Amino acid sequence: MFRGSDRTRLLAISPHLDEAVLSFGAGLSQAEQDGAQVTVYTVFAGTVSPPYSPAAKRLHGIWDISPDQDASLYRRKEDIAALDLLGADHRHGRFLDAIYRKSPDGQWLAENVPGRQKVAITRQSSQNDSDLFSAVKGDIESVVDEFAPTLIITCAAANGHIDNAIARDAALFTAHERDIPMRLWEDLPHAIFGLDAVELPKGFHLGPPDFSSVKTEAWTRKCEALRLYSSQMSMLNGPGKDLFAQLEEHARESSPHGGYSEKTWSVVSREDSN
Repeated sequence: MFRGSDRTRLLAISPHLDEAVLSFGAGLSQAEQDGAQVTVYTVFAGTVSPPYSPAAKRLHGIWDISPDQDASLYRRKEDIAALDLLGADHRHGRFLDAIYRKSPDGQWLAENVPGRQKVAITRQSSQNDSDLFSAVKGDIESVVDEFAPTLIITCAAANGHIDNAIARDAALFTAHERDIPMRLWEDLPHAIFGLDAVELPKGFHLGPPDFSSVKTEAWTRKCEALRLYSSQMSMLNGPGKDLFAQLEEHARESSPHGGYSEKTWSVVSREDSN
């Protein structure tokens, strides 16, 4: 996809704590090793306080976070440790994860899915909550102005999660307005099990996919960093499911030249294609 240099400034915009590492952690590590400056800005990493939704309470239990612990602080500490291992700087946004938010009618956005560890998030477009979208875009603009990236990368948001769509579209419009190249990563681990089509805002479409290989050392560092998200590993990895074996198989199948690969796409605007 690119080779890092002392002139490369890579800004990864992650919807949630752990997503950038899950989907593009080896690429972040590879870029840093090649000399790039790497920063990860996590949008929905704000400090939360009770009352929590029933879905959030259930997830806290699965994550082994007790009721008297600050779940957001706990997870931010995990993120800092993981990104430090990859050689990336961190920025944590002020916005609440959807599991802690309510819709305009006062209902929680997140609901428990009986018999499963997952929750269901109310599906809506990224701009249904125009105030939230505008605020997220404003904060992303501030981070971009501070960091002056030469490349922005974020999620494809093919998992249908509203937070991912907001983060992606806000980043997309910001990058376009500032004429900064942008790429989207494949949403992992969701892509292993199949994803919805990527639906970009009007005027934008995906370029061809890129399957650039990463070095074994970068892949190993990604896996080590993922293990530092202990709260999430309790849900993603364990008895009956081997996250790391699944990620490795997927990365090897995606790599055209052997080794490991993380899939990304460029984003093309209507103006660019004319």
